[in-house]
Amino acid sequence: MTAGSSKRKPRFRTFHRADRTFFLLFLAACWLGVATGFTPAIAKRMHGAATYPAPLILQLHAFAFVGWMALLSVQIVLVRTLRQRQHMALGLVGFALVPAMLLTGYFSERYGQRFRFDHHHNDLAFFIVALFYLAFFGVLATAALAMRKTPAAHKRLTVLATTIIVGAAYARWWGEPLYQVYGDAFWGFIINTFTGTNLLLLAAVVFDIATRRQVHRVLIFGVPAILAGELATSYLYHAPGWIPVARAIIGR
Repeated sequence: MTAGSSKRKPRFRTFHRADRTFFLLFLAACWLGVATGFTPAIAKRMHGAATYPAPLILQLHAFAFVGWMALLSVQIVLVRTLRQRQHMALGLVGFALVPAMLLTGYFSERYGQRFRFDHHHNDLAFFIVALFYLAFFGVLATAALAMRKTPAAHKRLTVLATTIIVGAAYARWWGEPLYQVYGDAFWGFIINTFTGTNLLLLAAVVFDIATRRQVHRVLIFGVPAILAGELATSYLYHAPGWIPVARAIIGR
């Protein structure tokens, strides 16, 4: 064995016995965020106390979002029960679901922004956060579908994509308490908006290190890209020049 080959980085292990536990815990954390983040808003809407009406596009967006979580849940169960063929077949649903989530997400957020603007509740700065979620989820989920025959990469891309949208649910849950502590300046905004996302990202990185003693390249490139996106989002959120751009996008 040569000196060069002895220093070669070991090949990333596709499977580890702890994977089953990690992905089950990840799923539980996702559902916890969804339940705590969106249940209050759903309860208000059911009791007629919602801040604005729910048009069809918003209902379709909610259905698509829950559809992603349901698909993820079923897919994890299929892998745990060694039904790989059914897992691969069901995964084809993602090719229709992801575009539906992106389209309904964009137009439902645009509707919400227009409604608030017309009723003198300007929330245009926050529009950049919705665009961040949509852009990064779209790229990561599409990459996960493209890598569906490469298990290690596919699973981690799915984790990253899901982390993006579940982070939004966590922000609904504890964003306001964090805001009261850290404020809404550049770093405070990142804390109260992206803490849920970043904790899940940290868990994925720590898991790879603990089980493989290395981090998969999906996380090596994906996590810094997401963090950079968060920094850019906070910058634009606080930039006065963003408001006229957002207003042009929503047509107001």
